[in-house]
Formats: sequence, C-alpha cells, structure tokens
Amino acid sequence: MHLTEKQLKLITEVASQEAVKAFKADLEKQEEVKHDRRLHNIKLLLKNYRSLVLHCEDTREELEELQETSIQDLDVEQINLESIESIKRSKKKSLAMVYFIQGKMEAYKRACDSKEIRYYRVLEKKYITSRKYTIDEIAAVEHIDRATVHRYLHKAVEQLPVIFFGIDAVPLKKELQ
Repeated sequence: MHLTEKQLKLITEVASQEAVKAFKADLEKQEEVKHDRRLHNIKLLLKNYRSLVLHCEDTREELEELQETSIQDLDVEQINLESIESIKRSKKKSLAMVYFIQGKMEAYKRACDSKEIRYYRVLEKKYITSRKYTIDEIAAVEHIDRATVHRYLHKAVEQLPVIFFGIDAVPLKKELQ
C-alpha cells in the first residue's frame, strides 16, 4: 500500500497537532504538580513551625557554646567533630527557617486587605502563635463557625505560594511556537 503525498502531508499534520496537544497537556500537568508540591511544603512548614521554634529556643547560646568548645574538651567516646558540625548545621538551618517563616507571615499580613486580614488571624492562631488554638477556639474568638475557619485557612494558604516562592509560584502560561 502506497500513500500519496497529500495523504502523507495530512498524516504528518495530524500527528504534529496531536504531539503539540500532548506536550501542552504534559506541561500543564507539571505546573499543577509543582503548585501542589508548593502548597504541600507550605502546609508542612506551618504545621511544624511551633516545633521548629522549640528546636531553636536556645540555639544561639548552644551555637556559641559549640563554637567556643575546643577539640580537647570533647569526649571523643561520646561525640565526634562530625556530629557537632552536623548539629550546628541543623540548628542553623532550623533557625534560618523560623526567621524565613516569620518574615513571610509578616509579609502576608502586610499584603492583606481589610477582608483578608481575617484569613491571616485565623492562620496565625492555627499555626503561628505560641498557644495552639483548636478549630473550635478559633471559631469562638473570631466569631465565625467551624466551616468558616476551614475556609479561611484554605484561602490564606492559597495566597502564600507567591509570598514564599516568588515568581516561581505564578502559573504563567507558556506559548508554544
């Protein structure tokens, strides 16, 4: 069976169009996965914020002590230099992340309009304040119902990716040529 040039051209055009559609669909899926991963990461940071703060409470003093500790003062049987360096790196990373989250939450608060500030207050009570509020307590303090608390939390978290990740979180459409 031989195909004419016209048939080959038609097959090529259709195949090209389908390939472009599949490529665009794949790009959209990748962007969606990136967006989901960013939201997941933000939620993880918020859920673990209080624990990070506890981990960092005495970090500055501990880091200064570790900096001033000489190798001769170490009990080599119990701890080695690598583990001290690892602890110092971990503490520094944790402290940096706490400051990062605090800065981003402050930026979010400043970006809120008069309606959105309610979302911030709910988010703050749920994840940031030293006292952990339950959904019922937040609802009572904010004079809203439980469903509204959940809705406000969702709206607040949806607004955070750009504040946390900048332009990388903006779902820009890419034109294919």
